[in-house]
Amino acid sequence: MKRFTTIIGGGLGWALGGPIGAILGAALGTIFSEEISNVKKSSKRFKNPETDFHASLLVLASVVIKADGKIDRRELDFVRRQFVKWFGVNKTNKSFNVFKSLIKTEPNLLKICQQIKSNMPLQGRIQVISFLFDLSFADGTISSNENKQIARISSYLGISSQEFYQLESIKTKKVKDPYEILGITSSSSDQELKKMYRKLVKKYHPDSLHDMGKEVVLEAENTFRKIQESYEEICQRREIK
Repeated sequence: MKRFTTIIGGGLGWALGGPIGAILGAALGTIFSEEISNVKKSSKRFKNPETDFHASLLVLASVVIKADGKIDRRELDFVRRQFVKWFGVNKTNKSFNVFKSLIKTEPNLLKICQQIKSNMPLQGRIQVISFLFDLSFADGTISSNENKQIARISSYLGISSQEFYQLESIKTKKVKDPYEILGITSSSSDQELKKMYRKLVKKYHPDSLHDMGKEVVLEAENTFRKIQESYEEICQRREIK
């Protein structure tokens, strides 16, 4: 383990070193052997955002999936389907075996999230929380313990309470209040509405996620579209052109 940590800690960017690298261990490192080889041939400062994102999801999903005290088959199936969609069948099959082992561990959540916060852009961290909401809802409902765990992770990742509640509204509520999604109230002025929308466009636009893979960008676009639709709905109600 010591030799493995030395190799990946100095070569493959942040995700496979530090607290995340310690908990994933050598079994996960074999999944990224090609990337490790490429890094050793190029620059030690190279980082792979898709690999970082993958590793972060593995660890945090293993925490949330057991937050309600049980491991539901539907949630496990969701993780597998989503990983296949984002990372391909081969990498998913290998990493899923590690994921099932991670479920039995108790990682230091604060340190894990601090590592992610220091190295992943806000848009990427928002997608992590979005994924965790979808994971928890895979069995048809989100328990209070699951919601609390996601809120804790969100806070540790440096996501504001307002950003968290916006994501919660987008992801979990069947009847979506456009004002709630934008983080304003019906009494907010038109100027406040436009100012908030500009702020959200800058914050949620998926352009900064292209290094994480096409499918991750598509997921981010879905969230971004809901914000746009909420803004357009309010503008129609207020007859703003």
